[in-house]
Amino acid sequence: MKKLLVLFSHKLTAEQVKDASDNLNIEEIIYLPEELQKIWSNVNPYKDCKDSLNLIFEFVKKSLQKDDYALIQGEWGYVYDSINFCKTMKIIPIYATTERVVRETPLSDGTIEKISIFKHVKFKQY
Repeated sequence: MKKLLVLFSHKLTAEQVKDASDNLNIEEIIYLPEELQKIWSNVNPYKDCKDSLNLIFEFVKKSLQKDDYALIQGEWGYVYDSINFCKTMKIIPIYATTERVVRETPLSDGTIEKISIFKHVKFKQY
């Protein structure tokens, strides 16, 4: 049974869940517990928080095994270290790719309103 651990700041969309199931044969999606999700989503830019990342690595060790997947996106230092950690554990690190559609609307005050819509395309391996 293939598992996917989400190291990401939000829940997967229905389209991403379907893609994981259809193309990666994922049977179980695992999200971080609330206290670990707070660590992942709120990295203090003024401190080195690598010790906190070790708590997440312990959860990865308990939750995944060789050839499972970890979807890793977020703060660059955490992402880099997590990719390397997963590779040492033979866990496959992946990221989500998107297509971006941008709409720009000139406003009456001379400013431009810009709206970006992101649509999931596929998962890619780091």
